[in-house]
Amino acid sequence: MTAAAAKAQRGSMSKWMSGLACGAALAWLPGYSILIGVLLIPMMAVYMLDSNRGEVMARMMMPYAFAALVHPFHMLWDVDGSMEAAITLLMNPMTSVVGWCAAGGGWFVFELSIMGVKFTRQLQVRQRKIAITKELTAIAEEWDEQAEDNQKADIP
Repeated sequence: MTAAAAKAQRGSMSKWMSGLACGAALAWLPGYSILIGVLLIPMMAVYMLDSNRGEVMARMMMPYAFAALVHPFHMLWDVDGSMEAAITLLMNPMTSVVGWCAAGGGWFVFELSIMGVKFTRQLQVRQRKIAITKELTAIAEEWDEQAEDNQKADIP
């Protein structure tokens, strides 16, 4: 079996296993699954809509969203994780707003870090350009001095 075929088989197997895990979670823990599903909608949207860096962006947003899930999970745990309690929690707009704003915070941090990296690279390129210009100027002056010396030596 070639490496590409093995990688494709592992990819399809992991998707199949992920689907099974999601189905099992939905069957055994419906309240928690619904809460997670609703609060992770921004990450799913970014993952599906951004073809260039959707997976990376979603991974950056995930810790922020999970941090916002702690309090609703605790409240759901207190009432035994029932579906009715999950729906009641989701009917409170602040639950969704806080979760989605936390995911937005992860997006914002990701964008700021990209801008910081670009800015740092621009500064490094500018410094390197200045250093090369100084080196070229020094070499040009050295060559000019050598050319003048050679012209003086050629004159009888």
